[in-house]
Amino acid sequence: MGLSAVLYAQTTGSAGPVFVDDIDPMQYPRALILLLGAMGALLAGKGFLARAERTDMPLFTRHTLGVMAVLILYAAFFITLGFFITSVLACLGIALIMGYRRLPLLAGASVLSVVLIWLMYVYILRIPLPSGSLF
Repeated sequence: MGLSAVLYAQTTGSAGPVFVDDIDPMQYPRALILLLGAMGALLAGKGFLARAERTDMPLFTRHTLGVMAVLILYAAFFITLGFFITSVLACLGIALIMGYRRLPLLAGASVLSVVLIWLMYVYILRIPLPSGSLF
């Protein structure tokens, strides 16, 4: 929740460029930041109200470290490979790390979700995504 407050404060400073049709590019990030804060408040409230049922759960597991590695690689190759390729590979990698093994369905869902996100950014929000050096 604290991180959400800091991030939200960073989006309210100076007025940035306004795109066609007076669309403020900070509207979508602000909505995500507010959602992050609300989900954090729900988790904190649930934690305060719940009894201590399990205290032996490790903070970092193989899955946690694997997802962190995929996200670091995603950030490292995002500009070079572009949004589409890195996002599909990250979706596939994270799902495989978490134990999902139905590859044809996973590949289709990854491609479809990335295409829908791309369409939303380009045609609804009118925010261009990096195309990458290779593609």
